[in-house]
Amino acid sequence: MSTRYLESLFNPDSIVVVGASERSDNLGGMVLRNLLAGGHAGKLTVINRNNYDDVHGVHCVRKVSQMPGGTDLAIVCTPPETVPKMVRKLGEAGVRTAIVMTGGMSRSHSRSGQPLMYSVRKAARESGIRVLGPNTIGLMVPARNLNATYVHMGAMPGKVAFVGQSGTIASSIIDWAFARGVGFSYFLTLGDGMDIDHDDLIDYLAQDTRTRAILLHLEHIPNPRRFMSAVRVASRTKPVIAVKSGRVPESEWMPHKLPVGLTQSDPIYDAMLQRAGVLRVDGLGQMFDALETLTRMRALRKEGLAIMANGIGPGVLAVDRLASLEGELAPLSDETISKLAEHLPAYWTPKNPIDLGYDASPEVYANAVRVMAKDPQISNVLVMYAPTLTQDSVRIADAVVQATKGSRLNVFTCWLGQSTVMDGRAEFYRAGVPSFFNPEKAVTAFMQHVRHQRVQRLLTETPESFTDHLADRSQTRRVVTEALRDKRFCLSNREAREVIRDYGINAVETIYCDDVAEVLEAFAVERRPIDITLIHERSCVPLVALSPGQRRYKGTVRKLNSEGAIIDSCQFLMDQYQNHYPDSGFLGYAVQRSYQHVGGIEFSVGITRDELFGPLVVCGAAGARINVMSDRQIALPPLNMVLARELLRRTYMYKLLNEHSMKPEDDTRAVAETLVTLSQIVIDIPEIRGLEISPLQFNDDGAVAVNVAIDLSEEPGKPIIQAYPRELEEWIVLPKSGRRVILRPVRAEDEPAHRVFHQLQSPDSIRYRFFQYRKHFSREDVAQMVQIDYDREMVFIATAPREDDEGEETLGAVRTWTDADNLRCEFAVMVHDKMKGEGLGVVLMQKMIDYCRARGTAEMVGNVLPDNLPMLRLAEHMGFETRYNPEEEVMDLLLVLNEPEKDWQRERLDHSSH
Repeated sequence: MSTRYLESLFNPDSIVVVGASERSDNLGGMVLRNLLAGGHAGKLTVINRNNYDDVHGVHCVRKVSQMPGGTDLAIVCTPPETVPKMVRKLGEAGVRTAIVMTGGMSRSHSRSGQPLMYSVRKAARESGIRVLGPNTIGLMVPARNLNATYVHMGAMPGKVAFVGQSGTIASSIIDWAFARGVGFSYFLTLGDGMDIDHDDLIDYLAQDTRTRAILLHLEHIPNPRRFMSAVRVASRTKPVIAVKSGRVPESEWMPHKLPVGLTQSDPIYDAMLQRAGVLRVDGLGQMFDALETLTRMRALRKEGLAIMANGIGPGVLAVDRLASLEGELAPLSDETISKLAEHLPAYWTPKNPIDLGYDASPEVYANAVRVMAKDPQISNVLVMYAPTLTQDSVRIADAVVQATKGSRLNVFTCWLGQSTVMDGRAEFYRAGVPSFFNPEKAVTAFMQHVRHQRVQRLLTETPESFTDHLADRSQTRRVVTEALRDKRFCLSNREAREVIRDYGINAVETIYCDDVAEVLEAFAVERRPIDITLIHERSCVPLVALSPGQRRYKGTVRKLNSEGAIIDSCQFLMDQYQNHYPDSGFLGYAVQRSYQHVGGIEFSVGITRDELFGPLVVCGAAGARINVMSDRQIALPPLNMVLARELLRRTYMYKLLNEHSMKPEDDTRAVAETLVTLSQIVIDIPEIRGLEISPLQFNDDGAVAVNVAIDLSEEPGKPIIQAYPRELEEWIVLPKSGRRVILRPVRAEDEPAHRVFHQLQSPDSIRYRFFQYRKHFSREDVAQMVQIDYDREMVFIATAPREDDEGEETLGAVRTWTDADNLRCEFAVMVHDKMKGEGLGVVLMQKMIDYCRARGTAEMVGNVLPDNLPMLRLAEHMGFETRYNPEEEVMDLLLVLNEPEKDWQRERLDHSSH
């Protein structure tokens, strides 16, 4: 993950094209012609080993050694077998970036037998050059007149960046976007992505002020952890819209081994993109429709939609689509109905959708929009028009545009038809009002906006508190360690129950019996109906490790209340076992009291592991329903209560729980807590490969696990999202007051205390921290501060129990943001006014300095107002260099943490310091 030299890729002053000639079918020649036609102002040179003086009027040299010094970008269009050596020569000559357009390198092989594209990657890494490709169409930066591609047409300048993987898809998008008036800030494809990858580009585009939205076409993601970290940062500041192709096994271009328990990889991508705040759409058409609403509409105050049209038919089509996408109609107030009646035909039915009448005039349209703008319950309006003989579509469009000016409404339109309404649509395009060809596309695009806002809201919700039940996990760790030492990769039923009990998950009391006689003894003690499960080696494998479509044999018999029934049932279970699993060792019987649970509601919850995406949390229906309903839903750990509830809501069993439970909120919380606990288990014990509780049932005390299975792997699994780093927690005692304080990374649950912390600060403390006076911090403002990506930033807070024992209070916070190359971090620190003089600022800063130094960051920088004398004294005490910056009127602080190891790192630091 690195933005190293990407500035040279996107903004080159000098370009060399390797392999260009004047043959009409020559790839380099095509690229050169596009560069010349685009009018790029930089210096151009051609390298071709033939004795050309020039190619298309551009000076030509034979060798890399003869090209001008200071070349920023090389475009390589030579045969596959020549590319690795050429890339190495370019890197050694000081060229910073290269675009390798040569294709077929996955099919051509080096002497070692590996595809040549891996030789390109090796050459790039060893020589220090950054490479886009191989097999890429190239790059366009329309605002700089840079068209370094071989596609058939250029792109218009705009504020949307497109990053694709397929050249043919990208070529069609350029054509499509031009027809729709969509321009681009950057346009490129990764090709084979041997060096520069999605995460590098997303990091760059997230910081680019010319880019307002990012479009992604994804076929595969080779490094999900890096991708996830980059896109989570980007989606906080601008819309990220993605099309992921290869949704079914038959269409996957680069399939990978599926995790046990799943039949498709697409649900994993769904879970990942949603967790990252990305809007996933179903195709290229939806991508541009969603772009219309996300970039041209305001944030939605409400999700309800008001619909108006000059006829009932279009409105009905729009409502049908809205209902199919689980959207909602906005209610019309009595006052709105009354005012609309003043402008609409007498036969109007007072309901949403609103029928304006077949011959509705521009004035009727405008008045209807103005009426709805005054209704506080209406935030979004779809205005539709079908061509008529009596009205002009352009005049109506202009009336709608004028009526929306200065309005708080989100208005989008649908002018149905084609030949006679194009001028009306053009009127909306010029005014920046989203417009669509049919009701279905319009409503779908609106619901994309709704979905995007829901995802963003989900990521900033403050989770309810959830107490981790276990402080000392040494017993659980010992069980797993001993099993792996003995080469046992499945825990016994008894051991699996011990693990979940240690983490606070209730489990049904179980008696383990070696034979039928012991089962009868257990029944004699219980003197009530019992359930019997036959245990063998294979039964200790989590059910999540089996395909949802694979039926298990009947291994449990329930509600036995006589010795005869018990004897017969044990024989039945033994016959089943011997028929289905004759090679799996017999381990005995598990006996439980017959369990009375609420409404037959049974969940299956657990953990599985994907080779690319790491551990996954699964939730759905237990028993036969798991096949019939296909109810298995997926989320990425770590989970908090907000994310766990969202996972639960996606299941069919959640609806049944709400309908049949006597305590739906309590039971929902119990399942969510179980899911959070499972995600914590797999983080604490990464050797757990699979875990399933099936079924998880309910009684008066909440959720209870009936059957549990856990299997292990010697290779630890690592979540693609950095979990809360518990190991960084530290207790200290303040020397002046003797108060005991914990220093720890911030968590999402800290939002309420963190907001109070900011609200209680003096105006000067706020000005020193934020460089301006601020009287108010919204929940969303503070949520952004505490919901961080531990891969990219760190916040250490000092917290302690409040003096009134009503929860905890935040006493101080220090924050750093680190660049993608881990070269430089920027810090900010603030201590509670009442803690001044306690030395807490020194303690927080030292903890952050130690943390950043340990992770290899080269420099720590910060800006301080010149009159913030306490901070300047603290900086001097910590060893920072201080320099006045007259341009920004601040003091620049710099602390060297580690010496950079590579030349490009020193160069970057030297450049940025100037």
